[in-house]
Amino acid sequence: MESSDFTRPGAGEFDQVAEYYDHLMKTVPYRHWVDYVESLLRRWEARPVDVLDLACGTGRVGSEMVRRGYQVRGADLAEPMVRECIRQEPPLPAMVCDASRIGIADTRLDLVVSLYDSLNYILVPEKLAAAVREAHRILRSGGLFIFDLNTERALASGLFTQDNMRSDDPLQYTWEAHWDPKSRICRVDMLYYWNGDGGPKHFRETHYQRAYDNSEVLSMLRMAGFTRFESYSAYTFRAVTPLSDRAYYVAVKE
Repeated sequence: MESSDFTRPGAGEFDQVAEYYDHLMKTVPYRHWVDYVESLLRRWEARPVDVLDLACGTGRVGSEMVRRGYQVRGADLAEPMVRECIRQEPPLPAMVCDASRIGIADTRLDLVVSLYDSLNYILVPEKLAAAVREAHRILRSGGLFIFDLNTERALASGLFTQDNMRSDDPLQYTWEAHWDPKSRICRVDMLYYWNGDGGPKHFRETHYQRAYDNSEVLSMLRMAGFTRFESYSAYTFRAVTPLSDRAYYVAVKE
């Protein structure tokens, strides 16, 4: 596969899988993730109220934060995923928008959070930098931007090559990952089989994620105007290392 084939984002990422996504991710520990976010908030002595779940997907993280008393809205580029947000319990109000052009007025929010490597889907560094600037713009003074990214180690190691074809789950899938070191983009070819209500049916999607160096991301935060920021190896307070599979970032707008 030539590297040029890795430079195009997947057409219709999440369009077909959206209605099955929560079933697909039924074992994902969303509550644990929010527990960790709250531990970061305590560490940084922050007590946010108004929150944006950026690249919210079907809204599971945002809904969990609503359950804990935060005032949360969601935003995601994939309209089919946003439509699923209202089905959460409690429902998450959400809008369709690009992370680099968020339709929220300046200095309105206490916290912007973006989890589950959602920002790895931004394949162009300038667009990720624009998303970081946009998060800075909509935060109040003292507000925090908390997000995670898959590291190059994770994307290059075949993390996304997996399947459950021997299970009796009504949603079976096989994923095959292809890493291109030149572009630092991982392409994941996905094939799904649904044998539940309304089935059988099958469909394909292709997803792309880009790896970013820790120093590259910290530089983006600095250039966006954040003056205090830190990165952590996921679910710890330890520094990111070459062995980290996922990095969390916390940045404060002064």
